Amino acid sequence: MANTFKVCTIADVAVDSGTYSTIYTVASSTTTVILGLTLCNKIATARTVTVKITSDTANRTAANNAANENVTLLNEVSVPADTTLEVLAGQKYVLETTDVMTIGCSVASSVDATLSIMEIT
Repeated sequence: MANTFKVCTIADVAVDSGTYSTIYTVASSTTTVILGLTLCNKIATARTVTVKITSDTANRTAANNAANENVTLLNEVSVPADTTLEVLAGQKYVLETTDVMTIGCSVASSVDATLSIMEIT
């Protein structure tokens, strides 16, 4: 098994009114560990950000085995004006094949996102 560290980025995260930006989709035969997520507000007004994971992993417990289960990791977290906020740091989230992480912002073209991961193949 190979461990590969990667960075995924989105410039100008989409508005979170139903249209989220996909920052990462786990490839086949891969397990991914999320190491950290950084959100940078590029404008002079605070913005809110929502981060979700969509998973269709079949090997969950009976209570959580619905197809395309959506889980919110961050819900409308405020990113102050002209600042960078590090979230998910120090915690580890495991994503499996076909799981997807998406990000939405309260206003388009105001926040950039950087995701640090380790892929296990």
